[in-house]
Amino acid sequence: MDQPDFGELFDPDLDPDFFDKKQWAKVPEPIRKDVEQHVAAHLPADILAKLRDLHARGIPISSDPAFFHFGGGMAVRNLCRQRLSDDELAACCPFGGGWDNCYIGVLAGIAAAPIRRLQAPVGSWQPRQLQFSFIEPEL
Repeated sequence: MDQPDFGELFDPDLDPDFFDKKQWAKVPEPIRKDVEQHVAAHLPADILAKLRDLHARGIPISSDPAFFHFGGGMAVRNLCRQRLSDDELAACCPFGGGWDNCYIGVLAGIAAAPIRRLQAPVGSWQPRQLQFSFIEPEL
């Protein structure tokens, strides 16, 4: 009996996150960006740092216990549902398009996104110094 060809579902390099990334890529980009920004805004800084570190080192996100399906993965899926319901996601990804099969793709999108700095460049703007004057009361 021949094995079925799963070549289009799984990366030949055996990336365990490939299927989730591929499913998430089926969602239109403006919706993906909205969900990714929402999730990123609600993740703790240490978790974001860990996510970006995994990405930088080429380690699959699903291999880290912090993003395990029944642990942090559940919290991520619930954050995703705040922006895109299960039914809306299924409309974008008819076969296998549930949050169980897409949340790693969301995290991969967040990890791959450039980091936006929310501070002004050094030396570009300086706050005005406050000047105090003391007026002695008249007696």
